[in-house]
Amino acid sequence: MRVKTWAAVACAGLIAGGVVIAQPPKSEPAKVTPVKGESAPKAEPGKAADSFATMISESRTALGKVKDYTCTFTRQELVKGTLSAEQVAEMKVRSAPAAVYVRFARPDAVAGAEVAFSATRKSNKMRYRPAGTEGARGFKTLDLDDSKFLTANRHPVNEWTIAAMLDRVSAAAAREKTLNNTVEVYAGDFQFAGRNVIRYEVLTRRPHAFRYAHRMLVYVDKETKLPVRFEAYDQPKPGATVGELFEAYSFSDLKLNVGLGESSFDY
Repeated sequence: MRVKTWAAVACAGLIAGGVVIAQPPKSEPAKVTPVKGESAPKAEPGKAADSFATMISESRTALGKVKDYTCTFTRQELVKGTLSAEQVAEMKVRSAPAAVYVRFARPDAVAGAEVAFSATRKSNKMRYRPAGTEGARGFKTLDLDDSKFLTANRHPVNEWTIAAMLDRVSAAAAREKTLNNTVEVYAGDFQFAGRNVIRYEVLTRRPHAFRYAHRMLVYVDKETKLPVRFEAYDQPKPGATVGELFEAYSFSDLKLNVGLGESSFDY
Protein backbone atom coordinates (compact mmCIF):
# COMPACT_ATOMS: atom_id res chain seq x y z
CA MET A 1 0.00 0.00 0.00
CA ARG A 2 1.22 3.52 -0.76
CA VAL A 3 1.53 6.08 2.04
CA LYS A 4 -0.57 9.20 1.50
CA THR A 5 -1.02 12.35 3.53
CA TRP A 6 -3.72 15.01 3.76
CA ALA A 7 -1.19 17.59 2.59
CA ALA A 8 -0.95 15.75 -0.71
CA VAL A 9 -4.71 15.65 -1.08
CA ALA A 10 -5.02 19.34 -0.27
CA CYS A 11 -3.10 20.41 -3.37
CA ALA A 12 -6.20 22.02 -4.85
CA GLY A 13 -7.18 21.44 -8.43
CA LEU A 14 -4.23 19.24 -9.38
CA ILE A 15 -4.78 16.72 -12.16
CA ALA A 16 -2.16 14.03 -12.63
CA GLY A 17 -2.32 10.88 -14.72
CA GLY A 18 -6.01 11.43 -15.36
CA VAL A 19 -6.84 11.33 -11.64
CA VAL A 20 -8.42 14.35 -10.01
CA ILE A 21 -7.11 15.17 -6.54
CA ALA A 22 -10.18 16.51 -4.75
CA GLN A 23 -10.39 19.78 -2.90
CA PRO A 24 -10.69 19.63 0.89
CA PRO A 25 -14.33 19.97 2.02
CA LYS A 26 -15.75 23.45 2.39
CA SER A 27 -15.95 24.94 5.86
CA GLU A 28 -19.72 24.67 6.18
CA PRO A 29 -22.09 21.86 5.17
CA ALA A 30 -24.46 22.70 2.33
CA LYS A 31 -27.92 23.85 3.39
CA VAL A 32 -31.41 23.16 2.10
CA THR A 33 -33.78 26.08 1.47
CA PRO A 34 -37.33 26.20 0.07
CA VAL A 35 -37.78 27.96 -3.26
CA LYS A 36 -39.81 31.16 -2.86
CA GLY A 37 -43.49 30.29 -2.87
CA GLU A 38 -42.78 26.66 -1.98
CA SER A 39 -42.75 26.76 1.81
CA ALA A 40 -44.77 23.56 1.93
CA PRO A 41 -44.52 20.53 -0.34
CA LYS A 42 -47.18 19.92 -2.96
CA ALA A 43 -49.43 16.97 -2.22
CA GLU A 44 -49.74 14.32 -4.90
CA PRO A 45 -52.43 12.03 -3.43
CA GLY A 46 -53.42 10.45 -6.71
CA LYS A 47 -49.94 10.20 -8.19
CA ALA A 48 -47.78 9.22 -5.23
CA ALA A 49 -46.74 5.82 -6.50
CA ASP A 50 -46.13 7.01 -10.06
CA SER A 51 -44.16 10.08 -8.95
CA PHE A 52 -41.92 8.10 -6.63
CA ALA A 53 -41.41 5.23 -9.06
CA THR A 54 -40.49 7.67 -11.82
CA MET A 55 -37.94 9.38 -9.60
CA ILE A 56 -36.31 6.05 -8.70
CA SER A 57 -36.19 4.97 -12.35
CA GLU A 58 -34.75 8.26 -13.60
CA SER A 59 -32.15 8.32 -10.83
CA ARG A 60 -31.03 4.77 -11.61
CA THR A 61 -30.72 5.66 -15.29
CA ALA A 62 -28.67 8.75 -14.42
CA LEU A 63 -26.42 6.76 -12.08
CA GLY A 64 -25.86 4.21 -14.82
CA LYS A 65 -24.05 6.94 -16.78
CA VAL A 66 -21.78 7.87 -13.88
CA LYS A 67 -18.47 6.02 -13.85
CA ASP A 68 -17.14 7.90 -10.84
CA TYR A 69 -17.52 11.10 -8.85
CA THR A 70 -15.99 13.27 -6.17
CA CYS A 71 -17.95 15.36 -3.68
CA THR A 72 -18.19 16.86 -0.24
CA PHE A 73 -19.91 14.26 1.92
CA THR A 74 -21.88 15.38 4.96
CA ARG A 75 -23.63 13.05 7.36
CA GLN A 76 -25.39 12.78 10.70
CA GLU A 77 -26.16 9.45 12.33
CA LEU A 78 -27.93 8.35 15.46
CA VAL A 79 -25.46 5.99 17.13
CA LYS A 80 -25.92 4.52 20.60
CA GLY A 81 -28.92 6.79 21.15
CA THR A 82 -27.04 10.01 20.33
CA LEU A 83 -27.30 12.03 17.11
CA SER A 84 -23.82 13.04 15.95
CA ALA A 85 -22.84 16.53 14.91
CA GLU A 86 -22.67 17.09 11.15
CA GLN A 87 -19.56 15.37 9.88
CA VAL A 88 -17.96 16.78 6.73
CA ALA A 89 -15.63 14.79 4.52
CA GLU A 90 -14.01 14.49 1.12
CA MET A 91 -15.47 11.55 -0.83
CA LYS A 92 -14.38 9.71 -3.98
CA VAL A 93 -16.53 6.96 -5.51
CA ARG A 94 -16.10 4.64 -8.49
CA SER A 95 -19.04 2.66 -9.82
CA ALA A 96 -17.31 -0.45 -11.21
CA PRO A 97 -15.35 -2.09 -9.84
CA ALA A 98 -16.95 -0.53 -6.77
CA ALA A 99 -14.64 1.67 -4.75
CA VAL A 100 -15.02 4.36 -2.06
CA TYR A 101 -12.61 6.67 -0.28
CA VAL A 102 -13.65 9.06 2.51
CA ARG A 103 -11.53 11.43 4.58
CA PHE A 104 -13.23 13.38 7.37
CA ALA A 105 -12.30 17.00 8.01
CA ARG A 106 -14.83 18.13 10.63
CA PRO A 107 -15.65 18.15 13.49
CA ASP A 108 -12.42 17.70 15.46
CA ALA A 109 -13.59 14.39 16.93
CA VAL A 110 -13.42 12.70 13.51
CA ALA A 111 -10.96 14.97 11.66
CA GLY A 112 -8.30 12.95 9.88
CA ALA A 113 -10.18 9.65 9.89
CA GLU A 114 -9.92 7.85 6.54
CA VAL A 115 -11.72 4.85 5.07
CA ALA A 116 -10.91 3.22 1.73
CA PHE A 117 -12.47 0.24 -0.05
CA SER A 118 -11.93 -1.22 -3.51
CA ALA A 119 -13.65 -4.29 -4.90
CA THR A 120 -10.66 -4.95 -7.15
CA ARG A 121 -8.91 -6.50 -4.15
CA LYS A 122 -11.72 -9.07 -3.89
CA SER A 123 -11.10 -9.51 -0.18
CA ASN A 124 -14.21 -7.77 1.17
CA LYS A 125 -11.82 -5.78 3.33
CA MET A 126 -11.42 -2.04 3.85
CA ARG A 127 -8.50 0.11 4.94
CA TYR A 128 -9.22 2.30 7.95
CA ARG A 129 -7.24 4.98 9.75
CA PRO A 130 -8.98 6.32 12.89
CA ALA A 131 -8.95 9.96 13.95
CA GLY A 132 -6.68 11.22 16.72
CA THR A 133 -3.66 9.58 18.26
CA GLU A 134 -4.79 6.09 17.25
CA GLY A 135 -4.60 7.15 13.62
CA ALA A 136 -0.92 8.03 14.01
CA ARG A 137 -0.22 4.30 13.78
CA GLY A 138 -1.47 4.34 10.19
CA PHE A 139 -4.04 2.29 8.32
CA LYS A 140 -5.39 -1.05 9.48
CA THR A 141 -7.22 -3.67 7.41
CA LEU A 142 -10.74 -4.54 8.58
CA ASP A 143 -13.72 -6.50 7.35
CA LEU A 144 -16.40 -4.30 5.78
CA ASP A 145 -18.79 -5.40 8.53
CA ASP A 146 -16.24 -5.09 11.34
CA SER A 147 -18.28 -5.03 14.56
CA LYS A 148 -16.20 -2.34 16.26
CA PHE A 149 -16.40 -0.07 13.22
CA LEU A 150 -20.18 -0.53 13.07
CA THR A 151 -20.62 0.49 16.70
CA ALA A 152 -19.67 4.02 15.58
CA ASN A 153 -21.15 3.93 12.05
CA ARG A 154 -24.64 2.87 11.01
CA HIS A 155 -23.47 1.36 7.70
CA PRO A 156 -20.30 -0.06 6.12
CA VAL A 157 -18.37 2.41 3.96
CA ASN A 158 -19.58 0.85 0.69
CA GLU A 159 -23.12 1.83 1.77
CA TRP A 160 -22.34 5.54 2.14
CA THR A 161 -22.67 6.27 -1.59
CA ILE A 162 -25.42 7.84 -3.69
CA ALA A 163 -26.27 4.44 -5.19
CA ALA A 164 -26.55 2.86 -1.75
CA MET A 165 -28.77 5.70 -0.55
CA LEU A 166 -31.07 5.21 -3.54
CA ASP A 167 -31.18 1.45 -2.90
CA ARG A 168 -32.15 2.11 0.72
CA VAL A 169 -35.06 4.35 -0.24
CA SER A 170 -36.23 2.04 -3.00
CA ALA A 171 -36.08 -1.06 -0.78
CA ALA A 172 -37.98 0.68 2.01
CA ALA A 173 -40.83 1.64 -0.33
CA ALA A 174 -40.88 -1.81 -1.98
CA ARG A 175 -41.16 -3.47 1.43
CA GLU A 176 -44.24 -1.40 2.25
CA LYS A 177 -45.79 -2.29 -1.10
CA THR A 178 -45.19 -5.98 -0.45
CA LEU A 179 -47.03 -5.62 2.86
CA ASN A 180 -49.88 -3.70 1.16
CA ASN A 181 -49.14 -0.61 3.25
CA THR A 182 -49.86 2.87 1.94
CA VAL A 183 -46.88 4.98 0.91
CA GLU A 184 -47.64 8.70 0.78
CA VAL A 185 -45.49 10.93 -1.41
CA TYR A 186 -45.36 14.74 -1.50
CA ALA A 187 -43.08 16.89 -3.64
CA GLY A 188 -41.86 20.48 -3.58
CA ASP A 189 -39.20 22.72 -5.11
CA PHE A 190 -36.14 23.47 -3.01
CA GLN A 191 -32.51 24.54 -3.38
CA PHE A 192 -29.62 22.54 -2.04
CA ALA A 193 -25.99 23.66 -2.27
CA GLY A 194 -26.95 26.19 -4.92
CA ARG A 195 -28.74 23.59 -7.04
CA ASN A 196 -32.42 23.39 -7.90
CA VAL A 197 -33.85 20.18 -6.47
CA ILE A 198 -37.16 18.44 -5.96
CA ARG A 199 -37.76 17.29 -2.42
CA TYR A 200 -39.74 14.07 -2.15
CA GLU A 201 -41.31 13.48 1.25
CA VAL A 202 -42.16 9.81 1.69
CA LEU A 203 -44.37 8.74 4.58
CA THR A 204 -44.92 5.15 5.69
CA ARG A 205 -47.24 5.70 8.62
CA ARG A 206 -48.07 2.13 9.64
CA PRO A 207 -45.61 0.88 12.30
CA HIS A 208 -44.28 -2.66 11.94
CA ALA A 209 -41.13 -4.54 12.83
CA PHE A 210 -39.61 -4.32 9.33
CA ARG A 211 -40.30 -0.66 8.58
CA TYR A 212 -37.19 1.34 7.78
CA ALA A 213 -38.46 4.83 8.62
CA HIS A 214 -41.67 6.69 9.33
CA ARG A 215 -40.59 9.63 7.13
CA MET A 216 -37.94 9.93 4.44
CA LEU A 217 -36.86 13.07 2.58
CA VAL A 218 -35.05 12.66 -0.74
CA TYR A 219 -33.66 15.70 -2.57
CA VAL A 220 -33.12 15.08 -6.28
CA ASP A 221 -31.12 17.44 -8.51
CA LYS A 222 -33.38 18.61 -11.34
CA GLU A 223 -30.56 18.68 -13.88
CA THR A 224 -28.59 15.52 -13.11
CA LYS A 225 -31.54 13.48 -11.73
CA LEU A 226 -29.25 12.30 -8.93
CA PRO A 227 -30.29 12.19 -5.26
CA VAL A 228 -28.05 14.67 -3.42
CA ARG A 229 -29.48 14.53 0.09
CA PHE A 230 -31.39 11.98 2.16
CA GLU A 231 -32.96 12.18 5.63
CA ALA A 232 -34.71 9.43 7.61
CA TYR A 233 -36.92 9.99 10.65
CA ASP A 234 -38.37 7.66 13.25
CA GLN A 235 -41.98 7.47 14.41
CA PRO A 236 -42.99 10.68 16.23
CA LYS A 237 -43.25 10.28 19.98
CA PRO A 238 -46.62 10.94 21.65
CA GLY A 239 -47.38 14.65 21.47
CA ALA A 240 -44.77 15.31 18.77
CA THR A 241 -45.43 15.96 15.07
CA VAL A 242 -41.98 15.04 13.76
CA GLY A 243 -39.97 11.97 14.64
CA GLU A 244 -36.30 11.89 15.59
CA LEU A 245 -33.75 12.12 12.80
CA PHE A 246 -31.66 8.95 12.75
CA GLU A 247 -29.59 9.41 9.61
CA ALA A 248 -28.93 12.10 7.02
CA TYR A 249 -26.45 12.11 4.11
CA SER A 250 -25.55 14.90 1.67
CA PHE A 251 -23.47 14.94 -1.51
CA SER A 252 -22.53 18.48 -2.56
CA ASP A 253 -19.95 19.96 -4.97
CA LEU A 254 -20.48 16.89 -7.13
CA LYS A 255 -18.05 16.37 -10.01
CA LEU A 256 -19.02 13.49 -12.29
CA ASN A 257 -16.88 11.23 -14.46
CA VAL A 258 -13.57 12.76 -13.46
CA GLY A 259 -11.52 9.65 -14.27
CA LEU A 260 -10.62 8.13 -10.91
CA GLY A 261 -8.07 5.33 -11.15
CA GLU A 262 -7.24 2.63 -8.64
CA SER A 263 -4.63 4.90 -7.06
CA SER A 264 -7.48 6.99 -5.60
CA PHE A 265 -8.52 4.02 -3.42
CA ASP A 266 -5.20 2.27 -2.78
CA TYR A 267 -4.24 2.98 0.85
